[in-house]
Amino acid sequence: MLLLKYIHLSCVALSFSLFWLRGFWLLRNSSIMRQRWVRVIPHSVDSLLLASAIWLAWQLGYSPANSPWLAAKIIALMVYIGLGILAFRIIQTHSARLMTWLAAQLVFFYIAATAITHDPFLTY
Repeated sequence: MLLLKYIHLSCVALSFSLFWLRGFWLLRNSSIMRQRWVRVIPHSVDSLLLASAIWLAWQLGYSPANSPWLAAKIIALMVYIGLGILAFRIIQTHSARLMTWLAAQLVFFYIAATAITHDPFLTY
């Protein structure tokens, strides 16, 4: 179980790092964004992240029905994905992309804080 947790946490760190880097390149109109690995690797990491999250929740007996913090994380994850789609694929203006990319990062930090505290309202 500890190995699974480390895999999950490593994927969290790598996923966020790749999201941040891709956003930085996007905002600078870098040609790196057109390279194949930039489209493939982040999605592979995110798939492993999601699989490890589901497996970990199953192993620990958590479900969104009995763990409000997990339900909040899932909803926030959908918001994070939506903001990422907007920033990377739909929005065309630099300032709107920047704001959407920053908003996605705030949602990511909410997801991480909720995972750490098991409190969807972060009241500690």
